[in-house]
Amino acid sequence: MLDPVLAPGADSRAVSGRADAGRSRCASCAIAPRCLPAALNAEQMHRFEDSVQRCRPLGAGDHLFRVGDPFHAMFAVQSGCFKSYAVDAEGREHVMAFHFAGEIIGVEAIYPERHVSSCVALAPASTVCVLPYRTLTRLAQEIPPLQSEILRMLSRYVLGGASIAGDFSAEERLAAFLVMVSARLRRPGSGGDLDLAMSRQDIANFLRLAPETVSRILARFQRGGLVKTDRKHIELLDPDGLSDIAACMNPYTRYGP
Repeated sequence: MLDPVLAPGADSRAVSGRADAGRSRCASCAIAPRCLPAALNAEQMHRFEDSVQRCRPLGAGDHLFRVGDPFHAMFAVQSGCFKSYAVDAEGREHVMAFHFAGEIIGVEAIYPERHVSSCVALAPASTVCVLPYRTLTRLAQEIPPLQSEILRMLSRYVLGGASIAGDFSAEERLAAFLVMVSARLRRPGSGGDLDLAMSRQDIANFLRLAPETVSRILARFQRGGLVKTDRKHIELLDPDGLSDIAACMNPYTRYGP
């Protein structure tokens, strides 16, 4: 059954009642090359598929889990976009991370064994695969390529979070955000087009900037021929120019996405 794996107390409009009894078919999944089973052979893939459970699509605004929920599983994003955030004692929201297809959600809950942030879907029909933690750790011990991929993804998660922790300018922060999101979303034929699910206010919150600052810098980038913006659609006209601005804080410059 899927329900015990999902965090109790999650939004009743979201995860509850959306379990799919069928197992995930990783071998035929379009994002498999970017997800945990990427390096598995056919037999290993079959074993992994038997342990993965799929959640039906969540609508924009539906919660995957909320802060304080017990930790039972991690989640692999299959489609859409999710936002992890926390609300402080004064009611201020702090955006902790954005999660895209092929990425893992819930890593920070492993140590405290309960979620320290809430996670909400930003895009319509966002879907995740549920990775029961105990089963995942057992499989990782039995399948070395899976263990290596889990460690690689955990390392990428830490690297991405650490990249914005320094004392960087607003231009450097926004340029790095655009370059890094482009690398994470890169699909064949997509070029430098970004259709972002998050608002500019969420982007500003994540980058620790004022929304007005984000809008002003985007306008400056557009005048300089670096980007072309149309609401949430951003075209990177000069990715190399953005990378030059972001070079001091962009880990993908050196290590790849």
